[in-house]
Amino acid sequence: MPEGELVEHLVPLARRLRDALRTMPLDTQPAYEVGQALVAARCDSAGGLPVTLGVLDAYLVLYCPPRRPMPAEESRARCARLQHALAAGFAHALSERAKGEQESVSREALAARAAAEQALHDSEARFQAVFDGAVIGVGVADLNGQVLLVNDAVARMFGRPGDHLLGENVVDWAHPEDAPAAMEIYHELITGQREHFRMEKPYYRGDGSVLWTNLTVTLLRDAHGKPQYQLALMEDITEQRRLRDRLRYEATHDELTGLPNRTLFFERLDAVIAGPAAAESTEFAEPHAADADRDHPAGAGWEAAALAEAEAEAIPGSSSPAATDHAPVPDEHGLAADERRPWRRGTDGAAAPAPGAAYGPGDFARPPGPPDEPATDREAGGCAPGAGRGADEATRFGMCYLDLDGFRAVNDSLGHIVGDHLLIAVAERLQGCLTSPSQIVARPGGDEFFALTVGPTAQRDAIDLAERMLRALAEPVRIKDRDLLVRASIGVASGTRGETTRAAVMRSVDIAMYRAKAAGGNRYEVADAASDARVIARHSLTNGLPAALEKGEFFIEYQPLVRLEDGTVRGAEALVRWLHPVHGVLGPDQFITLAENTGLIVPLGRWVLAEAARQARAWRDAGHDGEPLRVNVNLSPCQLRYPDLVSDTVAVLDEAGLDPAALCLEVTENDLIGADEEALRPLRQLADLGVDIALDDFGTGYSNLAYLRRLPVSTLKLDRSFTLGMQRAPADPVDVKIVEGIVSLAHTLDLAVTVEGVETGSQAEHLRMLGCDTAQGWYYARPGPPDRLHELALTDVASG
Repeated sequence: MPEGELVEHLVPLARRLRDALRTMPLDTQPAYEVGQALVAARCDSAGGLPVTLGVLDAYLVLYCPPRRPMPAEESRARCARLQHALAAGFAHALSERAKGEQESVSREALAARAAAEQALHDSEARFQAVFDGAVIGVGVADLNGQVLLVNDAVARMFGRPGDHLLGENVVDWAHPEDAPAAMEIYHELITGQREHFRMEKPYYRGDGSVLWTNLTVTLLRDAHGKPQYQLALMEDITEQRRLRDRLRYEATHDELTGLPNRTLFFERLDAVIAGPAAAESTEFAEPHAADADRDHPAGAGWEAAALAEAEAEAIPGSSSPAATDHAPVPDEHGLAADERRPWRRGTDGAAAPAPGAAYGPGDFARPPGPPDEPATDREAGGCAPGAGRGADEATRFGMCYLDLDGFRAVNDSLGHIVGDHLLIAVAERLQGCLTSPSQIVARPGGDEFFALTVGPTAQRDAIDLAERMLRALAEPVRIKDRDLLVRASIGVASGTRGETTRAAVMRSVDIAMYRAKAAGGNRYEVADAASDARVIARHSLTNGLPAALEKGEFFIEYQPLVRLEDGTVRGAEALVRWLHPVHGVLGPDQFITLAENTGLIVPLGRWVLAEAARQARAWRDAGHDGEPLRVNVNLSPCQLRYPDLVSDTVAVLDEAGLDPAALCLEVTENDLIGADEEALRPLRQLADLGVDIALDDFGTGYSNLAYLRRLPVSTLKLDRSFTLGMQRAPADPVDVKIVEGIVSLAHTLDLAVTVEGVETGSQAEHLRMLGCDTAQGWYYARPGPPDRLHELALTDVASG
C-alpha cells in the first residue's frame, strides 16, 4: 500500500505496543493482536517480521519508557515478552490464512471438476444426439480402413443395418466410376500426407443400385499429432446427380433433333485442339463447362479472335511502302490491279492462281496424293501451322461445317413445322453417316450442322464424311406427302492437336463453307490458306478504311489519254491508290468493293473527284500548249444512286474553278444496263452542265448498240478484250472487223471512242487506222504522278 496509508495504519498499532509496555502488570495480549493485525494488513512479506521485531527491540524502550522507573533489565524483559507475543500472533494469523486459502482452493477444484464432468457428459450427450440424428452420414474408421462407427444416416443411405457395416473395410467399397486418382488421394490421407479431401463418390447400395455421395474425409490425430482415425461425412446427392445429368444433357443436346448442340461440340473440339494430354482425359466424355455465346454457331468472338491471330498476314497483291513501281499484281480472278471495275489501272493482268479444290455430289474426285497422305498446309486450311513438324506422326482432327441450301424457303413456303420435320430427317441421315466412335455430328442451331473426326487420317476422313453426307441428302425427304429436295454446302478443314485454335478452325471451315455456297451449293470445299488470307485481308482493310481517309493515306496516280491522230496527250484518267501503313501501296481492286460495302465510297469518291479537279486546274494554270487537258474520274454504282451527286459535282467544279468540259465521269456499261429514266436523270443533268459522260468497259455487257441512243454519253471506252488480236502483226481480222463496226456506229451517233489496254505500237497503229479517237495503256505510260503525265514511254509491253 502507499507509504502514507501504511503510516496511518501502523501508528495505532505502535501506540498499542507502547501502552502494553507501560501497563502494570504486563499484558502481552495487545502485542499478540498487533501481530495478527500486521498479517491482516498484508504486512507479511518474508523479511517483514524480523525487521518489525528488530525495530521494537531497538526503539520501543528507548522512545516509550515505562511511566515509573524500573531497572533497564526489567524494561528489556518486558519488551522481549511483547516481541514474543507479536511474533506468536503474526505466525498464528499466517497459519489461519493459509489454511483458509487451501480450503478455498479445494472447494473450487471440486466445483471445477464437477462442472467439467457435467460438461463432458453434456457434450457426449449432444454429440451422440447429433451423431444419431444427423441428416448426413457420419462414420469413423481406423487407418487400416476398418469401419468402427456409423450413424443411422449411413445405414439408411446404404440400405443396410448399421451394425452390418461395422468391421467392413472402406477399400472394399470401391466403385467402377470412382475418380481415377481416388485411391491415391485416400492413401495420402491415411499416411498423413494430407489432412482432408473431398470428392463425389459412388457406392453400391444393398439392392445393387448406385448411391452418389458428396464425401468429405478428415484425418484425426492424437495429442502428439500422430494419425489415429479417419472421419467421413457423406451427403446423399443421388437425386441431385440425376437432375444435374438431366440438365446437363438438355444443355448440351439439341431439343429438336437430339444431336449434341453447339456447347457440347465446342467443348469436345476444344479438348481435341488442346493437345494429346487434354484430349485423352476428356475426349468424348461428358464435359462440365458450357459455351457462353449463343448468337453464332461458332460462338461469339470466334471470327474476331481468328482475324486477330492472322492480322499480320500479307494482303494478296499488296506491295511494299517503299515500292516505286506500282505494277499490277493479279488477284484471284487473274485481273491486275485497276483492271477490275469500277476503278482499275487501265491495263492487262496476269494469269489467275489455281482456285481451291471443289467437289460436288456427283464428282467425288480426291485431291492429288494417296488417301492417307499427311495433309499439307493447303489441305489443312491454315489450321495446322505446325504441320511441318511431323504432322504425319501427330494425332489430327477434321471438321465439317454443313449448311442447308435454301432452307429458309421451306420455312417461308411450307411453315416451320415442316421445316422442323425436315431438320429431324436431315439429322437422322447425318447421324447415319458416322462410321466410328471418334466421329460426332452436332446441330449448333438453325439449318447448320457440325461434324468432327479424330485420328491420323482425319483430313481424309473428314472429306469422306462430307461425301457421305452429300450422298445421304441426295435422296428427297418425304414429309406430309411431299418430296423435299435437300441441298447442302459443306466446308471442310483439319488441323493437328495442340497446333491451332478453335477460332482458326472455325474461321477456315466457315470460309470454306461459304466458298461452296458461292460455287452453287450442294458441294463441299476444302479450306486452304489462300482463301483464309483473302478473307482476313478484306476484314483488316475494311476496318482501316475510315481512318485511312481521315489520315490522308489515299493518293491519285494518272494514266495519260493519248490522241491517236497526232500522239499528243489529251487528258488523263485518275486512279486512286491506298498507301497502307502495313501492306504498302494497294490498288483500287483491293479496297473499292469494301468501300462500297461500308458506305465509305461516297466520301472517298468525292475526295477523288475534288483532287482530280484540282489537278486539272493546275494543269490548265501551267499553260500547256493546245486545248486544256481533261481528267477522267470513275463513278461507282453507289455514287450513281447518291442523291447529292449532281450538287457535289457542281460544288467541286466551282471550288476548283474548273470548266465542266474538262471533266469526264466514267460509268461502266453493266451499271447502266436496264437503268430507267429516274436512274439516268443525274447523268443527264451533269451532261447538260457540260460534263462528259463515258461508257466504260463497253462490250463486256449486253452491248445493246441501240440502247446507246437513250444514254447521255459522249464517249465509248472500248474494252481491251476486243483489241488483243491487234497487239502483233498480222492483226486478227475478226477483231479488226468488230472494232471497225463499233467505231463506225459510235461516230454515227456522234460518240468518241477510247480504247483501253493498248500495249504495243502495232496495236496503237491499227486503232489509229480504224478511226479510234484516243487510247490508254502501258504502251504509252503506266499510271504515275501528275508531273510525269507527258512522259510517254511508247514501248511494247505485251508478250504477244
